[in-house]
Amino acid sequence: MSERETIGSEVAKSPELPSKPDEYDEPYVFRYPVVALLIGSGILGIVSSVALVALLTVVHGPEVFTFYEVTVDGETTTFAMDLTAIAVPFLAALVVTTVVHELLHGIVFRFYGYDVSYGVAPAMGAFYAAAFGQFQKRAELLRVGLAPLVGITAVCIPLLFVPVPIVALTAAFVLVLNTAGAIGDLYATWRLWRLPEGTLLYDVDIRRSYVYEPSA
Repeated sequence: MSERETIGSEVAKSPELPSKPDEYDEPYVFRYPVVALLIGSGILGIVSSVALVALLTVVHGPEVFTFYEVTVDGETTTFAMDLTAIAVPFLAALVVTTVVHELLHGIVFRFYGYDVSYGVAPAMGAFYAAAFGQFQKRAELLRVGLAPLVGITAVCIPLLFVPVPIVALTAAFVLVLNTAGAIGDLYATWRLWRLPEGTLLYDVDIRRSYVYEPSA
């Protein structure tokens, strides 16, 4: 059964959903394939981690990874890791990525005149910036969706070349976390790109989103 065929029951549960605008088809549900996105996020995280480790090693040498030390004494090899040295840049990157990622979504939303809501969805393990209760234009959402990935990547890549290990490592962590965390944005952008120009989206809340396509 398609999304369009199940819209009747969904609308019945969403009294806040507005009537379709003139010259638009009836709305249908926009859903995220959660399992596929989790797998995709993991793949993006692994690939970006490997690429950044290789880049940092080329740019700064292996000594940039000051949080571990390998000692070889005859036939004995000892591996030691300073968890503090790795935890500080990681936690800093986690906070920065979470806040800045959603803030950039919100800034672009506000640029286009939307009222923005920020929040946390514990059941989904996600933070969000959203424009609930408003028709959102496809062309504008394409920019909203890609803003954090493009903006954070543009800022962090030059920081990888700063000859201060903690700065380069923090930038690398930010890039990995932001890239892996952008999987939902990338999926939504791909879906939106395939929809007709003039398509509108409407978010009732963090769990319920609907698509209004122009009538053919």
